[in-house]
Amino acid sequence: MDQHEIEKFLRDPRSLLELEKRDPRRAEALWQGLTPAQRLQAVLAVRGLERERLIVLAADSRELVQALAPDEFASTALELGPDDAGALIEMCSDQQLTYLLDLTGWLKERFVPQRYQVWLPLVLEAGAGRLQRWLASTDLEVLGLLMRHWLRVVKWLPSQDEQEPPDDLPAFTLDNVYHLELRDKDAQGFVAQVLVLMKSELPELYGQVMESLLWEEPVELDEYASRWRRGRLADHGFPDRQEALQLWAAPASGESDWQQKAPKQPPAAAAQLHSDANLSLLPEHEQLPALAAELDGPAREALLTELAYVANCGVAALEADPAAPEEVARAARESLGLVNLGLGVLAAGDQGRARSILARLSLAALARQGAAALRRLNRRAWALLKEGWLKDLPTGLYVLDHPLDRWLAGLVFPRPRCFDPKLPAGREYRSFLSLADLAAAETNLSQAEFWGQLLFELLAIDPRQAAALFNKPFLPADPEEIKLSHLLGTWLARRALGLTGLEPIPLAQLPAAVAALQEGLAGELAREVERSLEALTDPAQVRLAQRSLNGALASLKRDLGRLDPQGELDPRFVGGLVLAR
Repeated sequence: MDQHEIEKFLRDPRSLLELEKRDPRRAEALWQGLTPAQRLQAVLAVRGLERERLIVLAADSRELVQALAPDEFASTALELGPDDAGALIEMCSDQQLTYLLDLTGWLKERFVPQRYQVWLPLVLEAGAGRLQRWLASTDLEVLGLLMRHWLRVVKWLPSQDEQEPPDDLPAFTLDNVYHLELRDKDAQGFVAQVLVLMKSELPELYGQVMESLLWEEPVELDEYASRWRRGRLADHGFPDRQEALQLWAAPASGESDWQQKAPKQPPAAAAQLHSDANLSLLPEHEQLPALAAELDGPAREALLTELAYVANCGVAALEADPAAPEEVARAARESLGLVNLGLGVLAAGDQGRARSILARLSLAALARQGAAALRRLNRRAWALLKEGWLKDLPTGLYVLDHPLDRWLAGLVFPRPRCFDPKLPAGREYRSFLSLADLAAAETNLSQAEFWGQLLFELLAIDPRQAAALFNKPFLPADPEEIKLSHLLGTWLARRALGLTGLEPIPLAQLPAAVAALQEGLAGELAREVERSLEALTDPAQVRLAQRSLNGALASLKRDLGRLDPQGELDPRFVGGLVLAR
């Protein structure tokens, strides 16, 4: 194979799979013509079934599987699922299998035998040798917890005083000493095969497990099993929750002084390679993926290793279920989004500056910068609700018009969420990923903060009357449906009708109010409102006020424009006004 073909397949390994469909022999010859390192590079460039297909196509498939980092192996097995991962389980190393089971056999810190049981039939199908290696390499405490779930054991030794066994002695025994009652009918066949192999090939271990079932307390077994598991996961770079939460901690003093730090020195070669899967969780045009695309060799591998650690921090900190790939992706996206956000904050959008920062600061330090930026918005949002102008209104943030209400609601979550109108209704929130997300949130928060000044200072609406309005009989029936545009529309309608204060519009005057507003919003009334902004001298505040007013006036025009004041008006379907009920 010439260098051009090699580069082609390394750039796009899927092309080899396409060739394999058309010409299997040619594809196999080309695939075997690559070096082991090149084949591993190609395998890491694809995922799921495509990755498995490339592995199976290789003559050294076992070596190729075992060259995968444990987390890469586990993510591949989980993407394939138990129905399709049998070949991988057969070829993997003991260390890889242990990592997969450590990751998926527990829910948070609780051992769940049923989750282990998902993968163990594949171990059995891989042959007696594979099963024996798993039994020999597994913690005695884990085997004890599994067996306790699967069976009840009674130890009976014949003696001179008692030659006959008790009537309730379980019938299943392999040695006439330990008598076993298999509890799970669905798993009886599998469990029996495990017991037979253990008794015949690992008799000492069999005795230890049986004695453990008789004498060890489940709580003690669970405690030790959890301890060994945490240690193994830590060895592979998977943090415990306390360590993972440091991504969300306040930055240390001087941590962001990247100009004072020397560039990071990447290792000469990474011990185990990682794929771009974590990078693909962020939009490719963002700074972090864009800068990663510029790297190659050891620098790129070092970055991918750091990314894997940050993604694992997200999974641990947010207590995502490692056995659920979609849940893992959401948690990893959130922690990686913090990194991208922190990079954007420090670089202020400058790509060259971002490049220098990324070369000097750890990704964990950048994540803390991103988390700090979100905490600042969170504090401002809570201050607006608890101390600002919203605190005096009974419905709080619900009085804000869309999308300000959604933005503020997202910012007061313990972990602030980014409102995204492109997402389906009911699922409009996601994690913050970029500087653009942060800027949009800050703009909307500033607008929400400014509405108090606009209503109560520039337009001179009495805040006590605004709060008291919610105590009157009114329409719409749900107080949370009353928005700023309703308050503004009601205030303007009363002015147009020659009424004072801020009270619900009497139903008898509804047609006149609608007619007056339709005319006024197209002429003098709108201009009068706009003249109220002349007191502002700060250009930024002028822009903010204009944006706020234009949005509210446009909403009023939309709500009222479809009404015919000369016809019959149903108060239930009149928007933009608070009506007497």
